[in-house]
Amino acid sequence: MRASLCEQRRWPTKPAIGWSVYLVALLFAAGPAAAADTGLVVLKNGDQIRGEVKSLRVGKLELSTTSMGTVYVEWDKVLALTAPEWFEVELTTGARFYGTLGPGPHATLGITLDGRTINVDLLSVVKIRPLKQSFWSRLDGSVSLGASYTESSGIGQGSLSASVGTRRPKFEFSTKFDTTVTVQPNEPQTTRTMYTLAYNQLLPNRWFVIVTGKAEHNTDLGLQLRAAYGGGAGRYLRQTNRSLFSVASGFTQNLEVPVNGDRTTNVEAFAGAKYSFFTYDTPKTSFSSTFLVYPSLNVGGRVRTDADVTLSREIVSDFTVGLTFYDSFDNKPPGENATKHDAGVTLSIGWVF
Repeated sequence: MRASLCEQRRWPTKPAIGWSVYLVALLFAAGPAAAADTGLVVLKNGDQIRGEVKSLRVGKLELSTTSMGTVYVEWDKVLALTAPEWFEVELTTGARFYGTLGPGPHATLGITLDGRTINVDLLSVVKIRPLKQSFWSRLDGSVSLGASYTESSGIGQGSLSASVGTRRPKFEFSTKFDTTVTVQPNEPQTTRTMYTLAYNQLLPNRWFVIVTGKAEHNTDLGLQLRAAYGGGAGRYLRQTNRSLFSVASGFTQNLEVPVNGDRTTNVEAFAGAKYSFFTYDTPKTSFSSTFLVYPSLNVGGRVRTDADVTLSREIVSDFTVGLTFYDSFDNKPPGENATKHDAGVTLSIGWVF
């Protein structure tokens, strides 16, 4: 039938090839656009947005649309969500479900897998992640730079901080690098550098098992190198679209190389807490604080503490200005004539990805 139609219209060979190429080009151009707008978001005010659902985190639903680019929707404004792809959905309770997404009764989210649908309250959903993503799209991170100089005192300071992490259905992984260099007249340069790795194996009911590694250099505390590794367990006590609070404890072993003195090997317990709070209304603001205490198990009476507080505020899209306070204390530092306490404040400009 198609051949007879072509014969009746007497399309010549070359134009036919031209039309074929044109049609294929149209299909390639339109294909991704059509595939991208498979999701539908219905807002409480009645508005509808079509696009590809990328993720839900920190109270923001990310959509990739063909007409408006990337759009962020505040989760508490969403009435219904439809997405035919496969997702992992995590609730405030720590429970995780897998399947396609659709509207449920009474402002709920329906999660369908193998013909079975589970309806969950929309406001109880804290994370949504596509199950099929490239490696790079799974990463979250930030980079920030800071510098200051006081002419009257001649004190200059520079800082660099970078972090990268990912979260999958069964685990979390993060790595972070921080360094601060201080220069002042008639005094040796002081440096504080820290590199950390953390792996969390996620368990039911918001529990997790943690494995950590850390390398630290701090001349103020008389420390040339502290290399440590350890593990323990913890739990997310609070998990909402605006805040996250977790506690953990365990044991570490470290090698300490002081600036002046002999290297030693130590065994320590650790206990700590981390609290994060964020707002997704423009300008976006985030606050995080971490506190850790390390009582020594082989040096009588020795206790170390580490504290870190960071406040970050968006100035333009994905660019932030931040203020960080750090505090390190060791009542029995390893180096000779080393100070017991080191604290500082840095102001920085950063990029979040």
